Amino acid sequence: MGHTLKIEILSYWHPGTGRGQGSHLDAVTHRSGDGLPCLPGRTVKGLLRDAVHRWESFGGFESAESPKPSITEQLFGPYGTEGVKTWPGLLRFSDATLPESDVDYLSDKPKLVDGFYRSHFAIEIEHDTGTAEKQSLRGIELVVPLTLYAQIDQVPNASHSGLATAWPEKLNEALPLVRAVGANRSRGLGRAVLTLEGGGNERF
Repeated sequence: MGHTLKIEILSYWHPGTGRGQGSHLDAVTHRSGDGLPCLPGRTVKGLLRDAVHRWESFGGFESAESPKPSITEQLFGPYGTEGVKTWPGLLRFSDATLPESDVDYLSDKPKLVDGFYRSHFAIEIEHDTGTAEKQSLRGIELVVPLTLYAQIDQVPNASHSGLATAWPEKLNEALPLVRAVGANRSRGLGRAVLTLEGGGNERF
């Protein structure tokens, strides 16, 4: 049975695309097909994989010896390395989106959708003179704080299913290691709290 991952984003954040918008913005945000804020499933998976890997590296598992394959590999699959056989992990992830009721409500309200986004500009200042560096103005598109939801399901017939019943507990222990989402997290963007809501489809 699937679980729902709740991502409460507490500050402005930037789900990057690597693309800009002409001369106005150097970096725009990733959006869903409806033009709404979202995090791709691969991004959600990457955040959780990194958290579980760090939790496991810190000795979070109860066993005195690290399991083989590792908990991280069992849940997310191994990293692709030349000459090394890979397999799908136990878990798969949907995109993290607004609740469907919100998406339906906003479907014909483009002005409200525009309200999710802010343009932020910064400029570099010369230390000695206190004046702006030439051509240093940079613009980035940010998203307002909000809450997204992603669905986590088990992959049928996964190669390693030993954690089929225990993975929610393992994941819950690692979730506090995710402190932020999106780009520029080291600059204070995207502070977040992640929680796993028990088996079922609460958001639907």
